[in-house]
Amino acid sequence: MTNIPEDRDRLAALAKAYDGDAARRDKGRLEWRRDLIDEWSGRLAPRARILELGAGTGQASAHLAGAGFEMLALDLSPGNVAKCRRRGLAAAVGDMGRIGEVDDPSFNPPYDAAFAINALIHFPKAQLDGALTSIHRVLLPGAPLLFTLWSGESSEGTWDTDWCDPPRFFSFYDDAEARRLEFSAFDLVRFRALDNSDAAGLHSLVFELRAR
Repeated sequence: MTNIPEDRDRLAALAKAYDGDAARRDKGRLEWRRDLIDEWSGRLAPRARILELGAGTGQASAHLAGAGFEMLALDLSPGNVAKCRRRGLAAAVGDMGRIGEVDDPSFNPPYDAAFAINALIHFPKAQLDGALTSIHRVLLPGAPLLFTLWSGESSEGTWDTDWCDPPRFFSFYDDAEARRLEFSAFDLVRFRALDNSDAAGLHSLVFELRAR
């Protein structure tokens, strides 16, 4: 993977790919994500307003809504957002990298906290900090942000053997590279690697940040 498409093409391909995969993903389970978000959300105030970024079909948002949090699920894919709404969630279509352009009455910033599980992996590495700065604009000062990246052999580009159609863009980070990341609008609170390797040998890198 070495090709970096234009933003318009990358976003359009992602939305189409996830629209086409929404029915399959809607049957998925939280698995390792459950413990991760439970640990993180356990440090939030009761009934905090949380923004999930790249929410997919809404399993994580539904889980936290059931724990009493006020959720907004944001996703680039209209198909995913439709699945979120069928779960009874407030949900909106939008690009987290241009979050100021989200136009939906359910999107009502600022939020107390936000999280993005395996969503920022779809940004080119040079755009990661810009995407985080975009997210920062809709959070309260001091708000916590949780996100994950995939660790493996460092690369970025369209995954030509992807099962989704069209193939999606991914950025993969090796652990040392991820530890060197710097954030313009956030302070790093905690960084760790999870022991959740998949069939491709990838594992999750977990970042806990706090908005300045």
